[in-house]
Amino acid sequence: MTRTALCAALLVACVGGALCADLDTGRLYECAPAAAAPAIDGRLDDPCWQSADVTGQFVRVLKGPEVIQQTSFRVVYDEARLYIGVTCLEANPAGIVAAIRSNDQSAVMADDAVEIFIHPDLSEPTYYQLSANSVGTRYDGRAFDSTWNADWQTAGSVGEDAWYLECAISFESLGRFGAPGAVWGLNICRDRSAGGDTEWSAWADTMGAFHSPERFGRLIFGAAGEGVSRAALIECARFAQKSIALEGRVNAALKLIEGGNLGALTDQERQGLDDTVGAARQSLEAVKALLAGEAVLVVPAWMQATDDLARAAGDLDRLAWAIRFSTLLADD
Repeated sequence: MTRTALCAALLVACVGGALCADLDTGRLYECAPAAAAPAIDGRLDDPCWQSADVTGQFVRVLKGPEVIQQTSFRVVYDEARLYIGVTCLEANPAGIVAAIRSNDQSAVMADDAVEIFIHPDLSEPTYYQLSANSVGTRYDGRAFDSTWNADWQTAGSVGEDAWYLECAISFESLGRFGAPGAVWGLNICRDRSAGGDTEWSAWADTMGAFHSPERFGRLIFGAAGEGVSRAALIECARFAQKSIALEGRVNAALKLIEGGNLGALTDQERQGLDDTVGAARQSLEAVKALLAGEAVLVVPAWMQATDDLARAAGDLDRLAWAIRFSTLLADD
């Protein structure tokens, strides 16, 4: 069995098996031990970063443009520290705000900044917030308690189309050490000021304020040399599961539209009909190609495919309901 066939079989098993009940736990990331600790210089060019899985696909939170400046991150660990490397894509690097230059000021989050939320013990309410801007100025707190201080290092750098943050966080200051099999709460959030109005985005969608530990994603501590990431497998399976329902909606709407009374549509709806149907068929083909290709375990590919299917389903649903309503009126 090829790797692609194996991964596809695993996806089918996850979607149809016992894991189904756990697929809605939110975002997942599995970090691996680092053979050597990275130098905290804001460059993200150390060997451990090159071999670490990258996750991203941040979502807009609170307010801001629908299309946000994207962010991605990587995590590794050793016996003493958790290491996080963040890449913040930026179309306007000259506009990056880094006004705060002394530590322990919450105002750093009014700059272009990254906020890291860590919940080491999911059975306890205590979680931690660690924030830093593009020059590495730090703020930390235990939830909203700003008197707590972490033992951590940061460094930032600005490139042509992104800025970068590198962190080393002492496990001892978090009161718990990472070990293979441990699962912590985690969220990485971004405050972007370079675009003018503040734009807030997050890895795990908090549906509002960042301080929402019940909506944090999950950080899984993996062991060295485990191969396929369990977190990637579960995330891909979750999106594959969603794609099944969306595919059914798209096909049902296409059948109704193609066999329905198109005269029920407005002139504007009829003009865009071919494009809408074409986009829907393209989204269906993209899922088939994904299942048959080498990207079957690539989370961004599944997220994009699912987003495209959801958009197609929504567009087709509006047209299908117009046809249904017109048919009902004609029957009367």
